[in-house]
Amino acid sequence: MYRLVAVVLGLVLVGPVAAQEEPPLRGWTFRIGPWYPVSRDVRQRTDDLWVYFGVERQYSPITTISLDYTEGSGVDRVRQFCLFANSRQAYTPRLDLIGGLGIIYSQVRIGGVSDTRARLGATAGVSWKLAPRSEIQLRYQVGGFKEVNGFALTVNLHF
Repeated sequence: MYRLVAVVLGLVLVGPVAAQEEPPLRGWTFRIGPWYPVSRDVRQRTDDLWVYFGVERQYSPITTISLDYTEGSGVDRVRQFCLFANSRQAYTPRLDLIGGLGIIYSQVRIGGVSDTRARLGATAGVSWKLAPRSEIQLRYQVGGFKEVNGFALTVNLHF
């Protein structure tokens, strides 16, 4: 519950920045939102919604590098860092399609036993521009094990 309150508070605090009509300055993006694990088993052992946040750097009109973090805790705990090389395709003036490949590094604690895993991962999603400096993004991420598969719905702010 505290994580959901933190996400809502973060969205309220960044609202005035999102309303600005200035174009992005340096190609950096900050994102925050909830993460929803696909596996019911993972949701039962951790939280239903996890806080998801990250940064992204745009290197060309279609190429970005992103670093994201999310964590779910409860009976068990899952932490993950994702480093992806992404491609964005402008489908319409406000809608972008996103796809990426990279490395997912996670720490999984199940039943008191900890395991560290690094696997190849992929992401796919869509992004809807709200204003020149803000957008809403829905992404699906998949990795080599069920603890890292899920959806992220984020508000992205460009700086």
